Amino acid sequence: MKPAPSPQPEFWAAATLPANLSDRERGVRSASVGRRAITPDEREALRRFWGRVVFAVGMGIGMLPLAAPPGAISTLGQHDAMLEVLALIAFCITVLPASVLAFWHRRAASVWLLLVGMATAALVIAQQHSLAATRGITPDYYSDYLFLGPLTLALFGIFTEWKGWPPLLERPGRKQTAR
Repeated sequence: MKPAPSPQPEFWAAATLPANLSDRERGVRSASVGRRAITPDEREALRRFWGRVVFAVGMGIGMLPLAAPPGAISTLGQHDAMLEVLALIAFCITVLPASVLAFWHRRAASVWLLLVGMATAALVIAQQHSLAATRGITPDYYSDYLFLGPLTLALFGIFTEWKGWPPLLERPGRKQTAR
């Protein structure tokens, strides 16, 4: 009696390599017990996908200020700190364009977001100190999270650039480079 065929998918038969190669020589890292290994092409596609997801969320965060800050800026009064207004404006005009730029120029966008995130954090801290000095209000550093969006996106972009992740989208006229 003939044994039943193995339930391996068809793509495994097409991707056969010599049996004497180690996983490292095949460029394959095992995901976990019971699963098939992730190929380098799949790993690159996953990295590209997650990079696109993160910066698409950054674009969503960048669109939020299009609705809220115009109302917040138009209702500012004489008791509001100018540093808070500067931090709000810096956040409004930078997160969306930098997140879009990251799809083609991740390093430049990450540096831009890092600088704006640090500047926004400095403005928020300075605003809290100025409120404490001029109005006697106890500083509340945890009340304003404007700087977290740009800093998080910047750190993700810098990390992925450092680890050699593939570009999120290819620039026209530039050939694909193997990493």
